[in-house]
Amino acid sequence: MVVPIQWTGDSPITLKSIEFVKDYPDPLTTYEEDGIKYEIFGADPLRRTGIHGETYDRELKNINGLEINGEGKIVIKLSLGDVKADKARRLKIKFDSDGEEVEKIVVWKTLEQITTETG
Repeated sequence: MVVPIQWTGDSPITLKSIEFVKDYPDPLTTYEEDGIKYEIFGADPLRRTGIHGETYDRELKNINGLEINGEGKIVIKLSLGDVKADKARRLKIKFDSDGEEVEKIVVWKTLEQITTETG
């Protein structure tokens, strides 16, 4: 999946990490047991968003150190097992902003709605 990431602050940010988490505001836990394996990378901001095959490998960038100034793009490589929709899923984004490390929990409806169930 190629998705946009946007920063509207006055100066650019530098990403440190993006992780899938759930059960917020309780202690954050990863959910490998949820049937989702993932890797997250940076991508060219001009890339089209959407679901694509593995054609982006040569253009992927390490997420740690990726600068975002305005709109950027990230690639989320997913491997799905038996997955049910879950409204507790969130993104935990760590980034540096003006020399300060910040951690944000972000609601992303697409992540909540990922499922392999049919019907």
